[in-house]
Amino acid sequence: MLSKLLNCPRLQQHGPTLKNRFSQTTIIAILVASCQVHLVLPALAEGAAPFYVWQEDVPSHPGQLLRQEPLEEKLVLNAASKGVRILYASQGWNDQPVAVSGDVLIPKGVAPEGGWPVLAWSHGTVGVADVCAPSYRGRSERDIKYLNKWLAEGYAIVSTDYEGLGTPGGHAYLHCRSEANGNIDAVRAAQQLELNLSKRWLVLGQSQGGQGALYTGAFVAASAPELDFRGTLATAPAVNWKDRFFTGRAEDPNPFIGMSLYLARGFEVYEPAFQSSNTFSDAAMELLPYADTLCVGELIGIGMKAKLTQGQSLKVVPFGKAPGTASGAEKMDVPVSGWSAPVYIGQGSADPLVRFEDVRNFSVDLCNEDVAVTLDVYEGAKHSGPLNQGFDAFRQWVADRFAGKPAADSCQEIGANR
Repeated sequence: MLSKLLNCPRLQQHGPTLKNRFSQTTIIAILVASCQVHLVLPALAEGAAPFYVWQEDVPSHPGQLLRQEPLEEKLVLNAASKGVRILYASQGWNDQPVAVSGDVLIPKGVAPEGGWPVLAWSHGTVGVADVCAPSYRGRSERDIKYLNKWLAEGYAIVSTDYEGLGTPGGHAYLHCRSEANGNIDAVRAAQQLELNLSKRWLVLGQSQGGQGALYTGAFVAASAPELDFRGTLATAPAVNWKDRFFTGRAEDPNPFIGMSLYLARGFEVYEPAFQSSNTFSDAAMELLPYADTLCVGELIGIGMKAKLTQGQSLKVVPFGKAPGTASGAEKMDVPVSGWSAPVYIGQGSADPLVRFEDVRNFSVDLCNEDVAVTLDVYEGAKHSGPLNQGFDAFRQWVADRFAGKPAADSCQEIGANR
């Protein structure tokens, strides 16, 4: 079946029963968590899990904890002493109250004075079906390894599933503000769990989550001044989408067409000018239903097997010329103003999904706004490379932020005008 299309780490597949729904949303072709998943979807009973469905009006107070329950043992990472699944109030892409799910992992040992310092984890692309939510399905081996390292260092991990993953409604894939709200409000909700968490926190993110982490860093000062935010650490962050949308020729291969269909579903949630039928060819439209039910590894496998070129998959080449795509990209852009804390970006020079030049240009723009930015380039590394390859440097940078030390930057080295 689809599990053999790609050779990839397994994800844990546990949690409360969810309905495998056909959502009205999905995700994109350029940035995936780049772990090629090798798994079979869990068997699901009919009906949504009661935990994930909030039957009452969602409170208008962002970050209010709605409910909690212990994570199943197989979802609690080895370096954690306990795990808690949470449902909390947030603000959706349309600024309306929405219930969002996530989880909290607590390190082993005794909390330091002031409580466990908090790392908010903004995950990479997993899919848009409810069964793809990390608090339900579990994490890739790559992410498990990464988060276990942070737990072993004595940091609590607070993770959002994002709006529409696990919970009813569409996943606003790559909508920056929705992702940032999910991160910030998860940290607020976790503070209500009586787990001895510090108000000092920092956000981490990879790929889609790198984008979400960056927007969190730009947005948090205005959104959550009551929390003691220390900085942003992003690896392979999805930035500068407008430029990317306007590249490509009809004869170019489109191996990540499955991810483009995810993005189309996301646009159908938050960009009214976009219509999939006006954008994709008949051949690509035949693949679209898979985006509603398959998680990222399986969907990539379907797209690769199709072997479509850009011209064979799109009615308009490049993608950015299709109606609604340019305006949709504006909702995916990370601002360069509003920052209140330092930024560390780890990027592979050979990343085929998030281009190095886009990340460098974004970093220069931040530097020119007087943000303390460190851009660490990993020569020859692809999309997932920096995440664990750079951990020793990340660990020191994060420790320095919590210690209140001044942050260095690499703005001069990358050519910023400062």
